[in-house]
Amino acid sequence: MSSIFTPRYPGKRWTVVYGAYDGVERFALAEWQRVLQYYQPYVLPLRQAPTALTEHVALLGTAANNPHIAALLADGLLTPPPGPEGYSLACLPAPWDAEAKLLVVAGADARGVLYGVEECNARLCQGGTLLGGRASLRPVLDGLAPFTLAEAPAVAARGVWTWGYVIYDYPRLLDHLARLKMNTLTVWNDCAPLNAAALIDAAHARGVRVIFGFHWGWGVGDLDITRADDRASIKADVLRTYRDQYAGLAHDGIYFQTLTEHPTQEMAGRSTAAWACALVNDIAAALLDEFPGLEIQFGLHATSIGAHYTDLAPLDPRVTITWEDAGALPFSYFPQTDGYADTLAYAKRLAAFRPGSTFAMVPKGWMCLRWPEEFENHGPFLLGECAPQFLRERLQARQGEWDAVNAAWLRHYPLAARFYREVLAVNPRLLATGLVEDGLLDAQIQPSVALFAETLWNPHQPDGEILARAMRAYYGRF
Repeated sequence: MSSIFTPRYPGKRWTVVYGAYDGVERFALAEWQRVLQYYQPYVLPLRQAPTALTEHVALLGTAANNPHIAALLADGLLTPPPGPEGYSLACLPAPWDAEAKLLVVAGADARGVLYGVEECNARLCQGGTLLGGRASLRPVLDGLAPFTLAEAPAVAARGVWTWGYVIYDYPRLLDHLARLKMNTLTVWNDCAPLNAAALIDAAHARGVRVIFGFHWGWGVGDLDITRADDRASIKADVLRTYRDQYAGLAHDGIYFQTLTEHPTQEMAGRSTAAWACALVNDIAAALLDEFPGLEIQFGLHATSIGAHYTDLAPLDPRVTITWEDAGALPFSYFPQTDGYADTLAYAKRLAAFRPGSTFAMVPKGWMCLRWPEEFENHGPFLLGECAPQFLRERLQARQGEWDAVNAAWLRHYPLAARFYREVLAVNPRLLATGLVEDGLLDAQIQPSVALFAETLWNPHQPDGEILARAMRAYYGRF
């Protein structure tokens, strides 16, 4: 589209040509706009494909919704995205003008478009500021060197596990999950937040699945898993809670813990694993009969299971076991390396013993609730609606702890990468939601959390590359 106005800034200009402006790709376009606009002094034009391509062009979308991307793939000028949630990035000479550039983000699907944008943004945001004037940043994009990259995640389900009441700004938390290329948020509450539907809508717009956690007897009175009356009481409470609070929400699944967070591995003549398996099978069957297709994650503490994990073999295959507290790094609350070899060996046995099932886990080693000082059970509440000043001051109060955590992960992250490599070799169906709670992830992405995200995305890359990618300015400054 030509303009009747005289341009203030001469030279070739960039135009973004996108495939779709809905769902996750709407957020992806906004994310790309934020960074591309940062490096240009003029208002960046946006056009939906198909359209004429002139001067510099930034192409965004999939082969299905952007015919310009489909043509590049057909002509062999662009590598196809290598798998689900994957993308291909390229900076090439423009076929229509040898003096112009073509920057491409091609996703295998909507999430792939978003993750390609985030990777492209991270590669662009390597320095410079607006302090020298907007025009001073223009060469960053105009002078971009040719490159190509095609990637897909190694870990299919990647994200964060947290109590809900310590989420203080849920849109910003979800923004940060998207920028870390994470697709899962497990959020635990005593009862569903009043704005649960808004949380879900915002998460889905960013490609994030929402798993709601609630009690199946854990922390609720003096219950005993070996008593039939208590098991019946737990079942009735779970069914009532799900029907009343979660059934009407467009969530992506539920997560629960039951009475396994203790070191006792045998009770009343049976293993804790066998008691838990029977209870979960009974409740899950009732839930799935009433709500077919419901995703159920069974949060299980390995401290009460140990070598009895084989007693979980009869567990309903529709239920995923999500393991916690299974030893040292990456299960320990601080990156603890003593016992790492035994932890890795045990995790590989757990990953293998239910063929065809997902091996799910809650890695730890970041921030967690301050149980003695601040934990309190709660009733209905609004999740993530705190003042920005609250976030800033809360982060300032906790940054000292983060500094120690970040230093420990900088030292030990290669062991985490090895862990995921070896577990993936045993079971490629892996779900990892790291315990990052009351760590102000909604205020700032910490280096150790970026390391976690980059490790899950691809633990097979060299350790130095994982570190370099995690330390990029995009996570810390942009």
